Amino acid sequence: MPRLGACFLIAGLAAALMASAPITAFGFQLGPFHLGLPSFWHWHRHHYRPTARANPNDLARREQPPETTTDRLTSALLYPGGALPVIFQNTFWPTYLSPWPFGYEKIFSTAFAPTPADGNSDQCRQLVDANAIVERIRKEIEPTPDQTERLQKLGGALGAASAYLANSCPGAIPSQPTARLQLMQSQIQKLTVAIDIAHAPLQSFEQSLNSEQLDRFAATTTTAAATDQQDGAETVNRSCGVSLAVIGWSVDQIDNSVHPNDQQRVALYDVQQAFTTAARDLEAHCPASVPRSAVARLEAIEARLDATWRAILAIQVALATFETKLNDEQKQRFDAMSFAGQ
Repeated sequence: MPRLGACFLIAGLAAALMASAPITAFGFQLGPFHLGLPSFWHWHRHHYRPTARANPNDLARREQPPETTTDRLTSALLYPGGALPVIFQNTFWPTYLSPWPFGYEKIFSTAFAPTPADGNSDQCRQLVDANAIVERIRKEIEPTPDQTERLQKLGGALGAASAYLANSCPGAIPSQPTARLQLMQSQIQKLTVAIDIAHAPLQSFEQSLNSEQLDRFAATTTTAAATDQQDGAETVNRSCGVSLAVIGWSVDQIDNSVHPNDQQRVALYDVQQAFTTAARDLEAHCPASVPRSAVARLEAIEARLDATWRAILAIQVALATFETKLNDEQKQRFDAMSFAGQ
């Protein structure tokens, strides 16, 4: 993903947005990395979570079509502001128990979900309580006056990142899958910009900590993950892996919908190759372990988002190219597909 473009935006965005997100009080409570669990001001510890805890049947479900999408699209691929509290949760207090909300299956279920009849403005709220984040860090670290000033700047950056995404909410969701994938690319890029706003202030604050404070912060992370120690590594792999059966299933859905001729089937094979490459890139950026420092965890998340952006681009280009080879009737069937609820 073109990181330079994001970097050019950060200085202006940070200056403009931080002014509207002052830290007037300290406080912190991060919800889990779960886009549908209790909101940010209710404290439940863990990681990227569309589900609260791993289920023994998760592996079996990986072989099945994606979950049915509701009549109102709420995916973080379209409304990334909903993922920001989760990302900050996994930066400061991770346990890595839940599936990454930008995975291969989620990309397809979002791209081909039925278009909502109206908007979904409730997904555009500013969800990050920066004051609460700062207060929890303050209690754990017991910062010096200089560190407190840096911590306040970090809080301002977290609030600015949330405000930026709230103001970047899409006005409408395209009905055409390839157009929706383009919107998803744009939204992931905006999420990366938002995270970059917080990157430098976090690095400045973390570098100001002495060894005892760093150990204390790391110990807090360890405590947060302690209850999930036994199944943590297995769940990380479970939340990232994409089976060949799932990739084959997504291609089969296209085949069954458009009924390609022999020439078009050759192009569909190219689509399958692109899907496989995208899925492998996503899997290659699955976390094998939890980095010790908050900055390192944030950088790992940024790298994973870059892989998500590349995957969406590859899928979008492959599908757009394939669609050019379809006749009008096939295009209509392709655009009317729904991977959700098949």
